[in-house]
Amino acid sequence: MSNLSEGKAIVLIGFMGSGKTTVGRELARRLQIPFVDLDSVIIEQAGMTIPEIFAREGEEGFRHRETQALESLYAVEGSVVATGGGVVTVEENWPLMRDLGPVVYLHARLHTALQRIGEGEGRPLANGMGRETRLGTLLELRKPLYERADLIVDTDGLTPSAVARTIIDKLQPGSHRC
Repeated sequence: MSNLSEGKAIVLIGFMGSGKTTVGRELARRLQIPFVDLDSVIIEQAGMTIPEIFAREGEEGFRHRETQALESLYAVEGSVVATGGGVVTVEENWPLMRDLGPVVYLHARLHTALQRIGEGEGRPLANGMGRETRLGTLLELRKPLYERADLIVDTDGLTPSAVARTIIDKLQPGSHRC
């Protein structure tokens, strides 16, 4: 099937609006394996929405919950995992993600991400005045972290299906990694 060992996951990282959830669902469908949205795992474990966690515990509390959610995925074999955009900012998360399987960075330009997220409802870091400048700065700060991924796939101008096909092709045995 792919360069993945049995039981390994494909971990999708990238900025908000890069397509992690949409591509993740399509990729899981094509590979006939489960799809796991890390934010959904966090919500289930916390019994609160993401905005509620940010309001009560701040970003630091959310990041701690994110690490705990990653650790809990070791029981989920052979899946596609869509992470939150900031998962890469906690160094402790990198070995956790790499242990799960290959880490794939879905790259999108800021303009594309802004179009995809719309008003940013449910995304605490995407709300408020000056969001384009703030998100542009955040993307630039995170870009070197995202680029630590095992595979980088540009999503601009591609359908989720085309991005999923690209990931599968790149992870096939004998393919060249980016």
